[in-house]
Order: sequence, then structure tokens, then C-alpha cells
Amino acid sequence: MNDEQFEAIKNEFERIQENCLYSAQAYFEAAKRAEFWGRLMVFVPACVSALSGFMSAMNKTPTWGAVSAVAGAVAATASFLGATKKAADFQSSARSYTSLRHNVHVEIALLSTARDWIDAQSTLRSLNSSYVQIVSTDVPMPNRAFNVARKRIQQGMAS
Repeated sequence: MNDEQFEAIKNEFERIQENCLYSAQAYFEAAKRAEFWGRLMVFVPACVSALSGFMSAMNKTPTWGAVSAVAGAVAATASFLGATKKAADFQSSARSYTSLRHNVHVEIALLSTARDWIDAQSTLRSLNSSYVQIVSTDVPMPNRAFNVARKRIQQGMAS
């Protein structure tokens, strides 16, 4: 392949690699936040339920019993619905992007002008297809996660 073709292929590999970096970091940020809130939605109502149940037993006040029942129902519902499932989905997407980024990194390292142009195009198409597949199955993430990820990357705090 000539120098112009080499640069074109290399630029496309680097574009996919950068997209994967930003997407992976954003999904890792979203996973951390979703896991925190998912656990909080189970833990806080369970604590309120326990405290209210205790107060109901000590004071024999029906109001505390009702608070305990409602808080227990909220905790049970959050647990049943899988409050941390979204975090697992985000984590899965982040890992997929990271894996693809590493594969692209290897292809960039192996890239040379001595490589066959058709072979390089085929590899690029395959990696791009993998990227599109990951994107098509992602759960949408909050914009805040992307903004946090971008800031971390720009500060050199992500790899």
C-alpha cells in the first residue's frame, strides 16, 4: 500500500480506537453511578423499614407499622426489579468497547506500508462492523456520564 493509503487506514483505525476509549469510559462512569443509585434504592428503604418496625414494636403506634410496611415494599420492589441491572448492562458495554479498543491497538501496531491494501481494508471493515454491533446493542447512557468521561480522558485520568 502506498503512503496515502497507509495514512487513510491508520486514521480510521485511530478513529475507532478513540471512539472506543470515550464510549468505554462513559459506560464505566454510567455503571458506577447506576450501581450506587441501584444499591441506595434498596438499602435506604430497607433501613427505614427496619427502624420503623422497631419504633412500631416499641411504641405500638400504627403509623410506624405503616411506614415500615411501605418502606419494606419499596425495598422489595427495587430488589425484585433488579435495581443494579442497568449497572451490569453499562459494565458489559464498557467491557466490549475496551476489548475492541485493544484489538484495534494491535492492528495499528501491525500496520505497515508493506501490508496488502485489500487485507488492511478487510480488517478495518471487520473492526468497524464490530464497533457498529456494540453500538447497536447498547443501553443508552446518561449524558452526564459522557461528560464526566470526557473530562477524565482530557485530564489523563483514563486509559
